[in-house]
Amino acid sequence: MPRREKSPGVKILWIWTFGTAAILIANVMRTRITDFQSVMDAEEQQQQLQQQQQQQNDNGISEERII
Repeated sequence: MPRREKSPGVKILWIWTFGTAAILIANVMRTRITDFQSVMDAEEQQQQLQQQQQQQNDNGISEERII
């Protein structure tokens, strides 16, 4: 039983569908990578601040705040 040839419209529709899905997946992945990178940067900044505070405390420099 030979296969029927699909019309050009159906082929275009399938290409459009797969292309749209690929774009959506790429956008989701890019967003997740950006979010992950921002979380990693925030953690790194927090660690740097903690190290700076530890160094200040080790050097005998303490911050006093007057309220």
